Amino acid sequence: MTDLKIRRIDKTDLDTLAEIYTKVYSSDVFDVGERWTKRTAYELLFYWLKRNSELAFLVEDEKKIIAAFFIDVKPWWDGNHLVDGELFVLPEYQKKGIGSKLMKHMLDYAVNMHNVVKCDTYTVKGKYPLKWYESLGFTEIKEWSMISVDIKEIMGNLEGKWSLNLN
Repeated sequence: MTDLKIRRIDKTDLDTLAEIYTKVYSSDVFDVGERWTKRTAYELLFYWLKRNSELAFLVEDEKKIIAAFFIDVKPWWDGNHLVDGELFVLPEYQKKGIGSKLMKHMLDYAVNMHNVVKCDTYTVKGKYPLKWYESLGFTEIKEWSMISVDIKEIMGNLEGKWSLNLN
C-alpha cells in the first residue's frame, strides 16, 4: 500500500467491483449468509451508481481497485442524512485503515456538498461490521428494526384477509 488514491466510480469499474464484492461476501471474515454472484453483485452496484453516481467512490492501490463506497442522501426532519450505503474492502486489505479513510473522504465530501448532519445505515448485528461501525461512533438504534418478508409469503398472508369490494 504505497500509492492509495480515491476517485469517483465509473461504469467501467463495475465489473471489477462486482468481483471484489463477491469475494468480500464469500470470505470467512465477512460471512453474513448472503450468497452473491458476480452478476447479482454487478446489478446491485449498477443500481447504486445510477441512484447517486456523485456519492460513489473507490480506492486504488497502485491502480488496483481494492475498496468502494456507494451511498445516497435523503432529506430528513433535522437535515440531510446519508442513507443505506455499501462499503467494502478486499479481504487482504481489511483492517489497514482503508475503510476508515474512504469513510472520511465520503463524509467530508457529503458535508461540504450536501450539508449532511447524520449517516444512517444497516449492518449485521454482533459481527465484525457492527463492531467497526461502533468504533467510528455509530450507535445502534434500539427502537428501529430492519424487517423483511418474502413476497410469496406476504401475498399468501394477505390473500383473503382483506378483500376490497370494488363493485
